[in-house]
Amino acid sequence: MPRTVVILDETPDSQRLGVAMLGAIGELVDSVQFVAVAELPAVADPKTIYCPLTLDVPPTFEFWGRAIGRSCQEIERLRDLVATTTDVKVGDGGNLWLPVIWTAQDPIYGEVIGGIEEDRDRQPIQRFGERLLTELSAPPATYLVQFDRDRAGMIFDRLFPFPAVPAIGSIGQQLDLFACHWRCITHQSIVLGDANMRSIADE
Repeated sequence: MPRTVVILDETPDSQRLGVAMLGAIGELVDSVQFVAVAELPAVADPKTIYCPLTLDVPPTFEFWGRAIGRSCQEIERLRDLVATTTDVKVGDGGNLWLPVIWTAQDPIYGEVIGGIEEDRDRQPIQRFGERLLTELSAPPATYLVQFDRDRAGMIFDRLFPFPAVPAIGSIGQQLDLFACHWRCITHQSIVLGDANMRSIADE
């Protein structure tokens, strides 16, 4: 396994994510280093896998996730993209999160975090997630699409390129979003053994 560096910031939320990722890594922890953003080298090591659990990565630090990280940092620009390329509304205050495990093959979707979505609502939300990540040329990882809903449909808030705090509830479940993220960024396969792990084709 190549050396992996998990990048954290100084916030309590990022530290909680670091603990969650440590649990997902398990016995491979000896090949993993946890560092603060301020401790990053000036230039990324091409032989190292970097795993940010924060959006606060310097714009000059070039690694596999730099482009998608920048897109997620620029929230207003991302909302403008959604508003001009889809019929989805945008706005602040989303209290629902769609987990998307973006593999090298087909996307896998977790249940919406924060609320129970009716079956008729699930497919449009999943299709939006797939369209957005395709538009952004997203690399394999676990993403959280933050959104809300009104009577007219979905309201997009923002996108996280890693399992953010709402994903902590998945720890120990059949679909552990931190374990899925780890497997995606280290180019390992994910076995579709759980009923919650659905692709668009299942709908």
